[in-house]
Amino acid sequence: MSEEARAIVIARYSAGETTTLLAEEFDVAKSTILGILRANNVVVWRQPSTPEQVVEAGRLYQAGLSLWQVAERLSVNQETMRVAIIASGVTVRPPSGGN
Repeated sequence: MSEEARAIVIARYSAGETTTLLAEEFDVAKSTILGILRANNVVVWRQPSTPEQVVEAGRLYQAGLSLWQVAERLSVNQETMRVAIIASGVTVRPPSGGN
C-alpha cells in the first residue's frame, strides 16, 4: 500500500471509520489495516465481533483450529477471538504450549 493510501487509512480511522470498512474499501485484510495503524502509533480501539464472526469462530475452533489460527483466519486479535468463541457457547481448550 502506498504512503498516501496509508495516510488516508490513518486519517479515516482517526475520524471514526472501522478497520473492517477500511479493509473492504482498500481490498486488504483487516490485519493489514491494524498493522498500518499500530506502526504509526495510532491507538486502536477494540471492535466487537459481528454475530457472523462469532458463529464462524465457534465452528472453526470446534473443527480443531487453535485460537491463534481462528484469529488469523478471521483477521482479528487472539483475545477478541477467545471472547467470541466463549460467546458462541464453546468451551475453550487448555493451552497446548504451541500454535
